[in-house]
Amino acid sequence: MDAILDTPPPGEEDGEAARVRAALARVLASDEFSSSPRLADFLRFVVEAKLGGRAEEIKGYTIAVEALGRPASFDPQSDPIVRVEATRLRRALERHYSGAGVDDEMEIVIPKGSYVPHFRPRGAAAEVLPEETQRPTGEDAIPVVAPQVAGSGLRRWGVPAVVLVLLLMLGTLGVRAVSGAWPFASLFAQAEGPRDLADRLGMPIIDVRPFETVGSRAPTQAETHAIEARLRDAFARFDFVDVMEPGQEASVRECRDPPPRSVFALSGLAEGREDGTFSLLVRLSDRCEGTIVWSADFEGLRRGSDMPATEQRVVRDIAVALMQSYGVLPTRARSQARADASPSGFGCIAQVYSLSRGSEAETPQGVSECLAREARQHTGFGLAHAVTAQIALDEIRRNPAAPADPDMLAQMLRNAELAADLAPTSAYASKVLAKVDYMRGERDAALAAAERALALNPLDYDVAADVGMVRIGLGQPEQGEALLNFARAHGALRTPMQDAFIAISAFLREDAHAAAGVLAPLQLHPSPQTRIGLALALKALGRTEQEHEVVMALVRETPDGAAGVRRVVHTMLPYADTAEPVLSELEQAGLGPRAVSAGSTRG
Repeated sequence: MDAILDTPPPGEEDGEAARVRAALARVLASDEFSSSPRLADFLRFVVEAKLGGRAEEIKGYTIAVEALGRPASFDPQSDPIVRVEATRLRRALERHYSGAGVDDEMEIVIPKGSYVPHFRPRGAAAEVLPEETQRPTGEDAIPVVAPQVAGSGLRRWGVPAVVLVLLLMLGTLGVRAVSGAWPFASLFAQAEGPRDLADRLGMPIIDVRPFETVGSRAPTQAETHAIEARLRDAFARFDFVDVMEPGQEASVRECRDPPPRSVFALSGLAEGREDGTFSLLVRLSDRCEGTIVWSADFEGLRRGSDMPATEQRVVRDIAVALMQSYGVLPTRARSQARADASPSGFGCIAQVYSLSRGSEAETPQGVSECLAREARQHTGFGLAHAVTAQIALDEIRRNPAAPADPDMLAQMLRNAELAADLAPTSAYASKVLAKVDYMRGERDAALAAAERALALNPLDYDVAADVGMVRIGLGQPEQGEALLNFARAHGALRTPMQDAFIAISAFLREDAHAAAGVLAPLQLHPSPQTRIGLALALKALGRTEQEHEVVMALVRETPDGAAGVRRVVHTMLPYADTAEPVLSELEQAGLGPRAVSAGSTRG
């Protein structure tokens, strides 16, 4: 047998194909791939295409459409999904053959720069595969495009049935009561029904009721129904909530079912005005407690050709108030879940959010065990893996001067990738994967996941804020800072870490005005990260003596002194092109020269 089986000798094709398929079956049966159905579909497609003599068809477009479920309109130039998934696939194969598959007789290899697999016997001398030094060209050459700060506003999906089917079938926690079939059955082989999943996890429910109208110049029923539909569409993009389909009504019985669920109803009253405008009074009721928990009054709304702008304004403002991470609905639902005696999947998540606002040194073991238990019991609960990866990220953030545990980093990556695989329409899962890839120094993968998170939910400004920090850290300070400031202006939760990244951007761009804006908050929340940001902001303002004082205090108070500070910088800024100018400035301000072995980039 040749070391690399690209074209088997005549008469041996059937035997070699059988051995390759047997090798494929062993890989797909492993834990690495049975828990990642999207990677399994990717690998199965390229292997069968190669065995079928269709290697020339193994391109980004065909993989996206035939294996990953992308529509026929897929554009490989603008959507890097295949390239990102190929990177994940190569990692998964490496882990398999170094672990459960260490005794496999044949190895399947996806060389870098190509999607065409190679098959070679294990134990053969390692060879450089022909494409390993190549990069995709043509339709598969996916450039890194500098992301735009403002998109096209609220995306309109038209008839949202296909998207709703995706949300349900992929086990995400979106709109209920939609049925349908998906051609890739392996995606759902281990996942329970989405409706059952949401019920058993105790996810909160929101029901958008038909709006009432009063007055002769009130909007038509079709106009109010359009607002209702766009509200459901917007709400369904947020994770950790279950949105009712029109015509169905959430029962207060679910407030008491095990596990109990929070049930909310959004109602509206549109009233016409003599000047042709109309007002809209919107209320959110807690049906379990029988109380109105939030209301808003929109005045001066216009109809006709201005109706799209009216819809966008209403939907954006309501979604920001109700659905952000610390908006009215999730905050209230999490409070109720924490008070419930019966534990639930959503209750685990509620505990995580509660701890993230506190001063806990680490996440209690019980919370992590709760998430792990829910993920085992409900195999479609991809968001449990995303939250688990986020917990690991938070642990590293709390101890930035200490070297990260390699096992924890590997498990964090696996959880983030599995979450993105099980919940591909989740902005939260994509955001967490972007942050994990960022921490590992995977620039292209981090930017691709960040862009996907923004596209999945352009109204989640907490996601936008995190993406802004990722962009700053990956060498796009102008775009990242603009996005971060935009997100904060529209309701994103403000954090000291954001201020530190704005200070980094101000330093890189030599922007004294931006540096002055974060000086006070950085001084109010001392931590190694904010002290680094403070020193850089002072440099941008030309206050070098104060910068020196901050750096010296940073060295004194950081474990392991200057070496610990350098690890903090590399934890914050794993991309060398951004970390180097920051380290150089800190060294000039008193950190001292680097030792030869210091400052290795994480990942």
